Amino acid sequence: MASSYVERLPDDVLFMIFKLIGEDQKEAFREYLQENSFSTHWDDWGDPFEYDDIDWEPASNTPPQSMLLPAAVCKRWQSFLTRTPSMWTELQISFTEGTAALEHARKFIQYSGTCLLQITILWDDPSWIVPIMWDDTDVITEATVGSGLKPASRGEIMAGVHLALVIQELYAHVHRWREFTLRTTSFAHTCQALSLMSRPSVHPACNLEKLHLQFILNPRHAAHSMDEPSLFPGSVPPIRDLLLFGISWTWPSSHMFSSHLSDLRIHYDDYCTDFRENIRTGSDRAKDFSRLLGALVNLRTLALELELVYDRDTASIELPHLHSLSIKSRSMASWTADFLRSVKMPSLRILTLCVASLEEENSVAGVFNELATLTDSDADDPFDYLLELDELHLLNFRHRENPGLLHRLFVQMATVETLTLGPQVHGDNVALAMALLPTPHGLADLPLPGLCTLVVFDVPKHVMRMIVLERSSLAGPLEELYYNYDREDESVRDDWQHEVEKYHRIGFMDPGRVQDIVDRRWSYLA
Repeated sequence: MASSYVERLPDDVLFMIFKLIGEDQKEAFREYLQENSFSTHWDDWGDPFEYDDIDWEPASNTPPQSMLLPAAVCKRWQSFLTRTPSMWTELQISFTEGTAALEHARKFIQYSGTCLLQITILWDDPSWIVPIMWDDTDVITEATVGSGLKPASRGEIMAGVHLALVIQELYAHVHRWREFTLRTTSFAHTCQALSLMSRPSVHPACNLEKLHLQFILNPRHAAHSMDEPSLFPGSVPPIRDLLLFGISWTWPSSHMFSSHLSDLRIHYDDYCTDFRENIRTGSDRAKDFSRLLGALVNLRTLALELELVYDRDTASIELPHLHSLSIKSRSMASWTADFLRSVKMPSLRILTLCVASLEEENSVAGVFNELATLTDSDADDPFDYLLELDELHLLNFRHRENPGLLHRLFVQMATVETLTLGPQVHGDNVALAMALLPTPHGLADLPLPGLCTLVVFDVPKHVMRMIVLERSSLAGPLEELYYNYDREDESVRDDWQHEVEKYHRIGFMDPGRVQDIVDRRWSYLA
């Protein structure tokens, strides 16, 4: 009886039902992409050999995403769905499908007609990750490159065959790609897929707006040789959102770094890549990178997780519309100051800096010096623009060399409304926090006079109390304070929290979780 009622439903009602089902599946899939599937975040990075002791979980199945399942329920549904191309615009395909993956791709291409496609390919079994060298070699040298890597299993080899077939099937329709995401954990699979997408195609990638290539949780990243072809040869795809994770930025051709691009994130470290003569040197890569950035005149957000050799003589470029810049690097002290000097960013309002190092000392005096110059309206040799930030986020910074420099910088940053002193690997943010204290010179010499929201980790309670009380007596209360300190001190009076309009005690955060900290994805404590 129930089935007969379903049979009577008109097509427009069926369409609405399946659309709602598709939205629910899309949300479930989005949550899956961000979930803690490997006992760690997929976009974690840091020291290449920090993953030694991780107990990898077996791969889990992805949520059902294809309309192939409801199409198999009855002939009426099958008929309706297979003649409604708009139901087949989002393809999610996984290595867990095995040999069925190719047929899945073929049917999807057939039923979607001429619609533009959003494609996600997950070839991310954690058992394919090689966290360290098989022979315990910590550093790849020219003499040892290519040796000591864990041999591929039969399952990994067969999965590579299936991936190649799926990529070939989909690449024949590259002109219909609107969004493409590839997440891999195997070095061989990554190189196979990139090479297949670097072949000439009958159709150009003329509709591709989002490209996310993610080679995750591997110390060895996918380098690109100068004699290898680039992705999508002969195409100028209008990409707006580009993510290259564990993959060199030289894989895309220079045409892909165009005026269309507004959001760019690159995570690449050549510490464990092959040492070959036909791979660009560090300084050459930095110059290539600078030239590519120079073409991105409409770039609004830029996130760099890089180890660069940025020379002082690198040509100056301008990113006139850049609004947010995030840099995370082990070698920040050696290149970030030169980068800030060479790249003019008059519209920059959000700056996030994270030192990705476990070393107890990581001098960032050069970075602070450069920021002090960029924010000094009375400089003898002023820049073409004055840096006027709304938000400044400093994570895992240690600076004790020059308190006067910090005070000068914070006084000059009159426009900053939000400051984050992020968690420290070694638990000490006191020097940075003390730079917020007023001086006897009063309001005219107040550090960060426009500060409204303060996020502080790893500052003792007595120091936090002093900062809050002294600032509020001079400039009024903060609007919001988010505070974490894991050691209770009952000797310090709790008479300072009410001097803040909104006080929040928050839980511990990993120093490496940059975006989680900036986006305030933390736990709240009583």
